[in-house]
Amino acid sequence: MEKPKGFVSFVGAGPGDTGLVTKKGIQCLKEADIILYDRLANPRLLRNAKDTCQFIYCGKLPERHTMRQEKINKLLVQYASEGCCVVRLKGGDPSVFGRVGEEAEELAANDIAFEIVPGITSSIAAAAYAGIPVTHRDYSTSLTLRTGHTCESNAALHSDRQLLGDTIAYYMGMRKMLINCRELIKQGKPADTKVAIIQWGTLGKQKVVEGTLETIQAVIEKGHIESPAMMIVGDVVGLRKKLIWFDKKKFSGRRILIAKASGIPFALENYFTNLGAEAYSFPVWKQKVHLFTKEELKAIMHAYRLTFTNATSVDILFQQYSQAHYDIRDLPRNIEYRTEQTRKALAARGIMADKAEDSSNASSIVIGAQSDTWHEKEAYSTHEWLIDERFDEINVRMLTEDDWETVIFPNKAAVKSFAKEVKNLGMHHLLNIKFAYIGESVKEYAMEQGFSMIDEAVQSELKRMNWRN
Repeated sequence: MEKPKGFVSFVGAGPGDTGLVTKKGIQCLKEADIILYDRLANPRLLRNAKDTCQFIYCGKLPERHTMRQEKINKLLVQYASEGCCVVRLKGGDPSVFGRVGEEAEELAANDIAFEIVPGITSSIAAAAYAGIPVTHRDYSTSLTLRTGHTCESNAALHSDRQLLGDTIAYYMGMRKMLINCRELIKQGKPADTKVAIIQWGTLGKQKVVEGTLETIQAVIEKGHIESPAMMIVGDVVGLRKKLIWFDKKKFSGRRILIAKASGIPFALENYFTNLGAEAYSFPVWKQKVHLFTKEELKAIMHAYRLTFTNATSVDILFQQYSQAHYDIRDLPRNIEYRTEQTRKALAARGIMADKAEDSSNASSIVIGAQSDTWHEKEAYSTHEWLIDERFDEINVRMLTEDDWETVIFPNKAAVKSFAKEVKNLGMHHLLNIKFAYIGESVKEYAMEQGFSMIDEAVQSELKRMNWRN
């Protein structure tokens, strides 16, 4: 059902892993005109937004807010009042320490329609990825969710010692962790009660340390654990030794960039993420489709031979032929392809094309992206790829927040675009990281551009899986 004009969706982004967001949440992102997102909402989710959608960062760090809560409330009311479809994207579940109540109250006071789309809350998900079930028949029959922060208005709510429970999960509690541990001991928890701290839970950069209420502070300092992190308290923490699974993945803890020169799917990113790595594709591209005139469509139809360079061009041309009410049977008899994906796209339309042997065949009209066709004698460009500048702020944050070890270059164009963009963003140190490649010519080109160290483990995996462009 179509949403009314001036509508706000509070969407739970889940704990970090993009596979843990709901289908309804993704649909809200696709429909949004404006997305206001938090620091703990995985920015990769914003790739689902339409090209015209505006992104507004509302990130918060301990002791430092990019945007005050009052300002966020005001913007939600403002954009919804202007008739926009607004998404407020929050990490975890909006209703679990996500301030959705405060923001929804503001909308209700201004007669603005809204919905709340739940998400997987971070404590349960982070604990699960750490190998810790928050409940267990032998160890825990209850779970208490608590914020690591208190204020004057809610401090008195727990004067009856309701801090205690079988398993306790603390959100946003790193700064006051020692105080919270001491308070639990004071209220009756044994000092040797097991504690786990989970930083960046469910992501490839997840780190987990264990201790007790008495020792965990020293463990954190030794392990250099920082916010954002969850604290799980209780005997269930002891199950981690038996149930650890996420940390055992082949590339667990590795930080891998995937260079991109177009908007092709994020297959490499998804693959290495599934192997436990923190993988990020950079830069992000958007597609600008070129509309053919009737004369151009006729010229293509009357060609002796057509050569398609990529699958996207097949989709675009056939869509425009359909909209112009042309019959597919009017296409030239001789049709060729340059890549395997292009062959599959043509086959899906019932066309058994031939492999193009000579890219400069004088009798052929080339159909492809602008970057594929500019040097051809006779060609038609179906589209071009432009860098999506909405992700500039996100890219700077993502590239500076982690110590990236490796970049994968799928093709020569990716080497060029990566080097150019990291320079534009002032990230020159990334020109010195290790690299992996697909194809010997890509390796040679990368070395010509100054990349010298090959990541043998990543390269071996690419070779094992026989990755191709």
